[in-house]
Amino acid sequence: TTLFRSDVVEIKASMKSELPDLTSMVDYRDDSNPLTIQLGNANLRNIHYYDIDVTKRFASKNQELCHFSMGYHQTDNAVANSLTFDKTTGISTIRPVSVNGNWRADLDFGYTQALDSAQKFSIDNQFSVNYNHNVDMATVAGYADSQRSIVSNWQTSGNLKLNYRPADSYEFSLHGGGNYYFISSQREGFTDIHAGDYNIGANAQLSLPWKFQLTTDLTMFARRGYQQNEMNTTNWIWNAQLTRSLVKGKLLAKLQGFDILHQLSNTQYAMNAQGRTETWHNSIPRYVMLSLSWRFNVNPKNKDK
Repeated sequence: TTLFRSDVVEIKASMKSELPDLTSMVDYRDDSNPLTIQLGNANLRNIHYYDIDVTKRFASKNQELCHFSMGYHQTDNAVANSLTFDKTTGISTIRPVSVNGNWRADLDFGYTQALDSAQKFSIDNQFSVNYNHNVDMATVAGYADSQRSIVSNWQTSGNLKLNYRPADSYEFSLHGGGNYYFISSQREGFTDIHAGDYNIGANAQLSLPWKFQLTTDLTMFARRGYQQNEMNTTNWIWNAQLTRSLVKGKLLAKLQGFDILHQLSNTQYAMNAQGRTETWHNSIPRYVMLSLSWRFNVNPKNKDK
């Protein structure tokens, strides 16, 4: 619900409740895998969400745009999976439970301004700080039962872009940005994480002879400070696209080159609120593709009343 809104200030607040997944609330026992038993939990509580966001915008006659926003978001009775390991039999029992204490807060600032009177040069700056207080159930060495895991996640992000548009048919930009993560917990065996990633690159949009349009982007993505060496990577990613309209704009021919330098991998590593996740994608990270698309315009006939 929007509580208040004007040309420069907007306040939104909402509250929502929902049932946990019904299959989790059924009192069942799945022992089809004798070493991993799945249980339901009929005592799971309804999940409640509370959100509030405040945004303030500034604008001037000199093409200066600025916005400032902050928000608070809370989840009560989130569903987590609790694991119990029997050292005697080697059997793991998994059961969903309701946990409290999940909330996050965010602060964002953005600024855009033309740098010259002709408005050919412009700058765009985005900055944000986010905190996530995450509660889950985690397996801890030396314990047979899952323990309540509270992890504090701080993330600071910034992005800066310098744009040059000398004419409608040409545009060039330089961009850079980064994220810094500080993740800590009192959980036994948890090692605090101080890590970050950043990117620097340039892109261009050009009108070429014979009505061709070229769009290209070259960006370096780097990750540093992670405990696992495989997560500290540097990749140069170059993508390009060449297009041309034919048959009075009805047919569009497009030639795309993705990951031209062949530095992307099918294996991706990422951080979530509780630790590291590792994901494999069965895909082709590098390719060149030619495509043709035809645009149809269907106008309804006018009917006389």
